[in-house]
Amino acid sequence: MINVTAIHAATAAGSRTRTDRHKPIARDAYERLAQGYSDIAERKAENGYNEHPAMRAQIGDVDDLDVLDAGCGPGFLVRDLIKAGARRVAGFDVSPAMIELARNRAGAGAELFVADLAEPIPLASASFDLVVSSLAIDYVYDWSTPLGEFHRLLKPAGRLVISVQHPMGSYRWFKPPSAFGIHYCEASWSGFTAEPVVVPDYYRSFEHIINPLLDARFQLERVTETQPIDALRKIDPRRYAKHSPFPTFMVLCARSIASG
Repeated sequence: MINVTAIHAATAAGSRTRTDRHKPIARDAYERLAQGYSDIAERKAENGYNEHPAMRAQIGDVDDLDVLDAGCGPGFLVRDLIKAGARRVAGFDVSPAMIELARNRAGAGAELFVADLAEPIPLASASFDLVVSSLAIDYVYDWSTPLGEFHRLLKPAGRLVISVQHPMGSYRWFKPPSAFGIHYCEASWSGFTAEPVVVPDYYRSFEHIINPLLDARFQLERVTETQPIDALRKIDPRRYAKHSPFPTFMVLCARSIASG
């Protein structure tokens, strides 16, 4: 049985040094979780029946587009982008184990490599029509670097579609000391591996999600608060009822604005 339990939340300023904030806080956890996550996530209520369909609905038609998946994990979205007819699909993740799984899932149809969202991305400027990022940027304290890099990598008026934790659901889950600001948190994930894995994370308030996007010269076009799809109600009514009253994730759709 999969179980995720919040075990700690503290102010990021009080519990993480400036050096810590620039480290990939969840890399070691995902190295341990990689195979189990790859095997199970698409059947989980939160992923396969909530965030995954919401992301794909907002991404829309990718036929003949050049697409980057930033924080691609084990390659679920990479695989689907290839199947949907994207002309070029590139993807990266901070976890080498996840990249190996993504290569196995996507085959030869994607350019996949290890990289950190908190660092410059080794790809040419203005080379993508669309950048997608599924539940990855939450693990980065300072969003200025990844969002700045997404803007650089997008062609003029290119699209960005990212999913993040919804502040309402995240606040209820992690119970940080304040609903304002950014807070370092931890959760214990069991069921993916033989022993529970502690996964570090960041809670962030609504303004700390939206304002960095605007500061990075993106025009916000749509916000979707995700809900479980009806298919979950048919196979697991209890989990459908559990995840329906409060939004777990948000999908943000934005378009790059020219500099100047």
